[in-house]
Amino acid sequence: MSKNPPNPLLRPFSVFLVALSLSIGWGIRGDFGHEAGAWIPGALAAMAVCLLSGRDDWRRRVAYCAMFGGLGWGFGGSIAYMYTMSFASSGQWESVWYGYFAVFLVGGLWAGLGAAGIALPLCLDRERLTRLFTPFCFVMTALILNQFTIGPVARLLSAPSTSGMDGTWSRQKSPLYWFDADWWPAVWALIGVCLYDLWERRFAGIGRLIAFGVLGALAGFLVQAVLDQTGLTPRLVGLVVVHQGDVSAIDPETGKPFDAANLMTNWPQFFGDFPQSVGGLIGLTLGLCVYFRRHGKWRNDSGLFLAMALGWLLAFLLLPVLGSIPCREYGGFRLTPPRSDDWAGILGVFIGASIYLSRNGLAPAAFAGAMNFVLGGLAFASMHFLRAMVRIPGNPDLTRTTGGTPPAWAHYQSANWHSILEQSQGFGLGLATALTMASLWRKLTPVRDDPPVRRWTDVFSVGFVVFFMTYVNVIRNVPEWTRMDHPLVPALMKAPLIAAVELSAAGWFNIAWCAISLSFIGLMMVHCRRGLAVVPASWLGKGQLVYFLVLWIMVIADFERSLNGFGEARLVTEWVIILNASLATFLVMTLPGPAIKLAASEPPSYRWRLTGVWVIGLPLAAVILSLYAVVLFRVYGHATISGAQYRWGDQAVWRTKPILKNRAHR
Repeated sequence: MSKNPPNPLLRPFSVFLVALSLSIGWGIRGDFGHEAGAWIPGALAAMAVCLLSGRDDWRRRVAYCAMFGGLGWGFGGSIAYMYTMSFASSGQWESVWYGYFAVFLVGGLWAGLGAAGIALPLCLDRERLTRLFTPFCFVMTALILNQFTIGPVARLLSAPSTSGMDGTWSRQKSPLYWFDADWWPAVWALIGVCLYDLWERRFAGIGRLIAFGVLGALAGFLVQAVLDQTGLTPRLVGLVVVHQGDVSAIDPETGKPFDAANLMTNWPQFFGDFPQSVGGLIGLTLGLCVYFRRHGKWRNDSGLFLAMALGWLLAFLLLPVLGSIPCREYGGFRLTPPRSDDWAGILGVFIGASIYLSRNGLAPAAFAGAMNFVLGGLAFASMHFLRAMVRIPGNPDLTRTTGGTPPAWAHYQSANWHSILEQSQGFGLGLATALTMASLWRKLTPVRDDPPVRRWTDVFSVGFVVFFMTYVNVIRNVPEWTRMDHPLVPALMKAPLIAAVELSAAGWFNIAWCAISLSFIGLMMVHCRRGLAVVPASWLGKGQLVYFLVLWIMVIADFERSLNGFGEARLVTEWVIILNASLATFLVMTLPGPAIKLAASEPPSYRWRLTGVWVIGLPLAAVILSLYAVVLFRVYGHATISGAQYRWGDQAVWRTKPILKNRAHR
C-alpha cells in the first residue's frame, strides 16, 4: 500500500506564505477599510492555499476560492473592532477582561466566515458549484442596487428634523439609521435571494405573494389601531424602546443631564418619524415571510444566501435591539456601544451559514469555519497582547510619573504602531487559516470538474477577483488625489481635442478601468474558445498569474493612495508592504511543487469534529484570553493606554459620549 505524502500546507515556508499573504492584504485593508478592503487579504490567502496544496482539484478552483474566500473575509469589515481593543487597553480590569473576549469574537467572526468561504468551492462538484452562481448573481445585483437606493429612500423618508444628514458625520439623522449597522444591505440581500426563488419558479404564485403581503399589512394596521384605541400603544412603546445613553449622566459639553429626546433608541429612526406606519410594515413583513416559508423552494443552494441574510436580521433583532431591553442599565446588549452593532448581524451570518452547510452535505466548510473561528480569534487577540508587550520599553503610558519616554526610546515609541498591529494581526490570521485548511487537506475527497458545464463561471470568478474586488478599493484613491488642500490631480479635466467633453477625475478613471477590464475579460473568453499562448496551460500557472495581478494592483494602489502625504511614518506601512509583496511574489512562484496524488480519507461524519472544536476550543480560548487580561493589567495597572475606553462604570463611553441627534457622529 502506498503511503500518503506529507502535507505540503504544513511545510514551514507554506505556512509562512499564507500568513504573509494575509498580512500584506491586511495592511492594505487598513488603508482602504470596510468590507471591500477585507476582500483582498482573503483572496490572496485563498489563492496561496490552493497553489501550495499540490492538489490539482484545489488548484483548479483557485479563482473560485479567491472569490468566495475574499467575500467571506469581507463580512468582518463592517464590524467596529478598534473599540474592542480600546477596552482591552483601558486600565479598568472589567473592561480589559471584557475587551479581550470581544477582540476574540470579532477576530473569530472574520476568520470563521473567511475559511468557510475558502473551503466552500472545495466541497462542491462542478455541477453544484456552477449552479450556485445564478442565485449569487441575484444577491450581488441586489447589493449593488442597494448602493443606489439607500440615499433616495433615506431622502424620501426624511422628516424636516433630519435636514443636514450626510453619510458620515450626520448619518444618525438618516431615517434608515439603526445602531449604525448595515441592516439595509441585509434586507436587499434577502430581497435578491427571494427574487431568485420567484424567478426560478417562473414567478408562479406571484398572486399569492401579493395577497399574503396585503393581508399581512392590513392585519398589522388593524392590530396597531386596536392598540391605539385601547391606550396600550404608549405602554408597549415604553417596554420595547430603550434610549441609547444614560439620561442621568452629565453631558460634559453642557454640564446638564443628557436630553432623552436627543438620544438614539434601539429602533430605526423612521419608526419615530412615521409611527402610524409601523404596524402595517411589520404585518407586511410577516405576511411575506409566511408566503416564502410555505412556497419557497430555494433550489441550487440559494438557501445558503437565505440562511445568511435571515441570520443577519434575526441576530441583529434579538441581540442589540430586543436584548437591550433587559440590559438597558448596562448600555444594552451591545459589543462596542456607542459604535456600530454590525457584529450581531455578522454573528447571525456565521450561525446561519454554519447550520446550512452542516445540513446540506457541506460540513467540511462548516468545520473550517468553526476551527478558524477559534484559531483566528485567538490570533487576533494574541497580536494585540504581543503589541502591548513589545511597547513596554519607554512606553509613555508607563513613564508619565518618571519624566516621560527616555530619549533612547523616543523613536521606537513614535513608530506607526497601529499599522504594525494590523499587519501582525493579518499574519496571525494567516497562520490560523493555513492550519485550518491544512486540516482539510487529507479529508476532502477530490471534487469533479466533469462535465465542464457553465464555463462562463471561470471567466466570471477570475474577472470578479482581478477587476471587481480591486476596483471597489482603488476607486477610493481618486478623492485622495483630488483633495482640496493638496490636489495631485485636477478635479475636472477636458477630453483631448474636444473641449466640450469635460469629466471628473473619477469619470476618466472609470472609463480607463472599464477599458482594461473589458479587454482582459474578452481575452479570457477568447482563451476559453481556442487558447492564447500567453495564458499558462496549467491551473498552477493561471493561479500564480491571478495572485500576481491582484497582489501588485493593490500594492501599487496602496502606495499611490499615500503619496499625497507620504512621510517617515509611512515606511512601516507602504514601504514594508512593498518589501513583503516582493518576497511573497518570489515564494508563490517557487514554492508550489508538482501535483500530488492523494488518497483522501473523508470522515463519515463531521458532527463530532465540529462539537470538539467548540467544546474544547472555546474553554481553552477563555483561559488564554483571561491570562492575557491578567498579565496586561499587572503590567500596565491603571495606567490607561492612550486612546482607551471604558465599557463599564460611570465613565463608560456609552454613558459619557452617546450618539446625539444634534451633534457630529463619533
